[in-house]
Amino acid sequence: MKILALGGCGDMGKVAVREIVGESKVSEVVIADIDFVKAKLFAKSLGPKARAIEVDVRSDQSLAAALRACDIVVSTVGPYYLFGPRVLSAAIEAGVHYIDICDDPEPTLEMLSLDDQAKAAGITAIIGAGASPGTSNLLAAKAMQLLPQATEIYTFWGSGGPLSDDEGTELGSSASGPAAATLHWVQQVSGQVKVYRSGGICEVEPLQAVKLEFPGRGADRCHILGHPEPITLPRTYPGIKQSYNLMNMPGYVIYALEKAAARVVEGDQQSIYDASVELTRMLSDNGQGLGDIAQYFAHGAKDVLRSFLPSLGAVARGAGRYGKTSLVGVHLRGKPKADDMAHSTCVPTAIIVGMLLDGQIQRRGVMAPEACVDPDDFFLRLADHIHMEQGFDKNNYVECLLSHTRQAYRPL
Repeated sequence: MKILALGGCGDMGKVAVREIVGESKVSEVVIADIDFVKAKLFAKSLGPKARAIEVDVRSDQSLAAALRACDIVVSTVGPYYLFGPRVLSAAIEAGVHYIDICDDPEPTLEMLSLDDQAKAAGITAIIGAGASPGTSNLLAAKAMQLLPQATEIYTFWGSGGPLSDDEGTELGSSASGPAAATLHWVQQVSGQVKVYRSGGICEVEPLQAVKLEFPGRGADRCHILGHPEPITLPRTYPGIKQSYNLMNMPGYVIYALEKAAARVVEGDQQSIYDASVELTRMLSDNGQGLGDIAQYFAHGAKDVLRSFLPSLGAVARGAGRYGKTSLVGVHLRGKPKADDMAHSTCVPTAIIVGMLLDGQIQRRGVMAPEACVDPDDFFLRLADHIHMEQGFDKNNYVECLLSHTRQAYRPL
């Protein structure tokens, strides 16, 4: 099988490619990028199964020619609102299976609308096959296995605890300006964002506080942001009436996000850039003003008293016996061996590619991971990339906690 890695020499793409090139069923990985020199150098480092080509995804001819020569395309080319639907449409036209790491709700909806076309072409297109969305969706799938009557499903990610003294610079600093991830983060917390509420997709203001309980840990304050999980999960679980993607972050980070988001003017990309510069400054140890420093210490004092949720997980809620509240919390008992954004995002991508190669994914059409990926098989493969907590192994490091409370059920 031949794999086309669009953007395969970028920070994200490199991680996926290094994992995929070792798959026994892969005969060739083609590193496709507009920067041919960079792609060629990376391909050379991977050995004889890799080669490089120059591809401009903005060119129909260039993209179509690259797709015709492969069996599966893995796209890590963003922003997805520009390139997601474009590349997927070309893949459908070429009859090539498609996988990406899209974490933007708007192109997610646009790509889901191509479902019938993908089915007619006989291809599988899996969108949002990263960490969040991706691993988070499959944690939600585990929660739904234990509580199939759930009417609410929440995915969340966060710091897993208060800020430590050495974390500030890693959250937002960039020598040449705000990182792409920072720009996207500002977009996700400004304007209006899509959630699933009262049985349908609607728009709400981001950064609204939601107190979410996780069994065995208690409840903690989270905040809404724009992400695809609330868009896709109710498609697979039609009994769901409410779904949000939430951040569980230290108080100072939320303060910084609120301050940065207030600078954004709808439809003005320059204001998003300026807000991202502001966020980078506020999350860098060497860039805080006196007011920010005061907020840093004030929030830090409060955070030590909080019951932070796990760094990545899902909670399902619903009515149990006699109308009381039942809930399930699911998370990983361990941390990635390579604990950075690129590995957390693209190791899952490579795993899902491997499952597709092995015939474990048979469904055709456009879908998110929860619609076609067996979570138990996925997490068994992911275990090789996890430092597990003592006492846990490959068969039980995904912790699923079920709780039946005495409280009458009502949605969050």
